[in-house]
Amino acid sequence: MKSLKIFCNFLVLITICFPSISFALETDCVVLVYHRFSDGEPKSTSTSPQIFKEHLAYLKENEYTVLPLKTVINKLQSKEKLPLNCVSLTADDGFLSIYKEAFPLLTEYQFPMSVFVSTHAIDKNYESMMTWSQLRDMTPLVDVFNHTVNHPHLVNLLPENLENEIHIAQDRISKELGVKDKYLAYPYGEYDDETYSFLESNGYIGFGQQSGVASQESDFLNIPRYSMSGPYAKMESFILKVKTVDMPLKNIKPKSMIISGDFKPRLDLVFSRPLTQYERDNFACYVSGQNKAKLEWSGLQSLVISVEEPLGVGRSRYNCTMPFKENGRYYWFSKLWLRL
Repeated sequence: MKSLKIFCNFLVLITICFPSISFALETDCVVLVYHRFSDGEPKSTSTSPQIFKEHLAYLKENEYTVLPLKTVINKLQSKEKLPLNCVSLTADDGFLSIYKEAFPLLTEYQFPMSVFVSTHAIDKNYESMMTWSQLRDMTPLVDVFNHTVNHPHLVNLLPENLENEIHIAQDRISKELGVKDKYLAYPYGEYDDETYSFLESNGYIGFGQQSGVASQESDFLNIPRYSMSGPYAKMESFILKVKTVDMPLKNIKPKSMIISGDFKPRLDLVFSRPLTQYERDNFACYVSGQNKAKLEWSGLQSLVISVEEPLGVGRSRYNCTMPFKENGRYYWFSKLWLRL
């Protein structure tokens, strides 16, 4: 009895001294996004089937819990704990290689995946895309969700075009597969304020293509996902990403990714707790096509991130990291910008 009391007191002490360790790990899940499973072109959106198998083998051998995306989102929204080392697999577009190359490996390892499909290509029976029948064949291991009708950039669309792209795709998926969940992955990870508001008012969950970890504090209209295509699929990068932890942020401004006028956008971050001096000293942000971003700190809990040179046309990112308490692990946050 005395030993039990000492052990319980020890656990309480650990929780008090290191509250962020257990809490962060039990409210986080790393979501990965793939596209094609191929050794061919285009390299930028392809993942070698052999590399994908190595990803799955690593997850199994290192006792990661691979959960369906719907389970992850439900637990995050209801503030339930997640298992340690949580990962969820997704793939965008609906390429045939998902069925031919990825699905046999998912079956071998008994890992679930969620696939976001653009419905026009399926309805037209494009030879590079899966069919509705093949999508049905993959249930219940694979869930299917919305990636619009035509895979457009969801920016500057007329309201009726935006509504059709999203609602018609949702209706087709529901009719063919009985899917009721309103999950949408933004094509190219892009949206404007009108698209964001449309998803919000129509009860959708949105998924982006910016790096980061899904958590209870995530923006559920722009859940981060790590790309696992091209050079990002290498095992060194994969292992680093699946070990990351959500950056402890409580306020991020602006939410919008569209930049205009001043093409050197300022990003304001407020952390959910004061950082240690070590964390602040080792916090770093990198800018697409540039060097490190400029950091202007206000104490240990807020900062402004800016750049020296204007961002180029198209997508750019601020990728920020900070050491976690466990050696070799990092907090991670990414902000995606779009200059039209």
